[in-house]
Amino acid sequence: MRQRWLFLAVSVAVIIGVVALASGAAGAGGRGVYRLMAVLGQTVSLVRSSYVEEVPVEKLELGAMGGLVEAADPGGQWVPEDVTEEYGRVRARVLPPFGMVLGKRSSYPFVLQVIAESPAAKAGIVPGELIERVGSEPVRARPLWRALLLLDVAERNAGSVTLDVIDRQLTGKRPVELKQAPFPAPGSATEVRNGIVVARLAILDTAGISKFAQSLQTATTAAGIVVDLRGVALGTPEGAAQAAAQIVGGDSALKMEMRGGRSETLKATGPSRTWRVVVCLDGTTAGPAELLAGLLKARGATLVGGESYGDTGLRRAIKGAGGEAWLAAEWGVAPGGTPLLGTGLKPDERIRPRKEADAVLERALELAGGATVVKQAA
Repeated sequence: MRQRWLFLAVSVAVIIGVVALASGAAGAGGRGVYRLMAVLGQTVSLVRSSYVEEVPVEKLELGAMGGLVEAADPGGQWVPEDVTEEYGRVRARVLPPFGMVLGKRSSYPFVLQVIAESPAAKAGIVPGELIERVGSEPVRARPLWRALLLLDVAERNAGSVTLDVIDRQLTGKRPVELKQAPFPAPGSATEVRNGIVVARLAILDTAGISKFAQSLQTATTAAGIVVDLRGVALGTPEGAAQAAAQIVGGDSALKMEMRGGRSETLKATGPSRTWRVVVCLDGTTAGPAELLAGLLKARGATLVGGESYGDTGLRRAIKGAGGEAWLAAEWGVAPGGTPLLGTGLKPDERIRPRKEADAVLERALELAGGATVVKQAA
């Protein structure tokens, strides 16, 4: 037991250093890091003397590491060394287990995107729902990697799994069975409604945007375009830059910031456009979709709906004592310069969703047709 406590103390000290370096807290602010190490050392000692029998050391270790990483990066994760290889494999997947992209909200795994024709879509899961249990394992107040690994293992080995799902309105919970089955990569869809193009982009990558560009070639006379980015989280920053160039036309430049004040700019060029651009977004608009929404906003687009998810981080693993810290190495910023990490894009006009109709899309079509934005209360 004493060796385990010593390992915990050393692990915490090492990961503090890793997080400090990755977040830029070292250097002039180094005294604060040393103070934090001292405080955590005292806390470990207090817990050891007072609650050593009641609190498993492994649980305390996981909580300490996870809390430190998430304090530096809200979307970051601490992954113990016994599952780092499995987690790396899940992150490298082109499409997520059962076709369901997960984030985290209010301590629950949060459904960001459901790929059309996937097992999750066929089972009736929709973006915005919460996952309480995967199989027999509770996943509330657990690290997100645990839910992802449980889904990956179930898909590869058992072929099916039952989830406890909480609906978007938080009014009820239901069991949902997912059954493994092949499904295609998602594609974009466009249609014209009363002279307004409605575009739904499912994945923002080079191949997907190339097909999307082709679908816009026949819409040269449209007065406006509504880009629906609700329930979109898959893609790349390069795809976001290319999509922006196709939608607003001309040159598009996406700036990705990095630790230490460095940055890189991704550029793309598209055909000339004169139409009004309106973007639908909400809490399930994440990652590359937030980058795209921010680029369009900077070029004059109107954002309608709710605040986006707030995570554009591109994360890499940094090895520490006993595991890996997955921290953002690059991230996008809002038009005002605020990092999109933990805080999302705010809409120009907030629309409350309704059960009986798609109020966000209806209002977006009105705005794309020339209606005036309703100013939000301060």
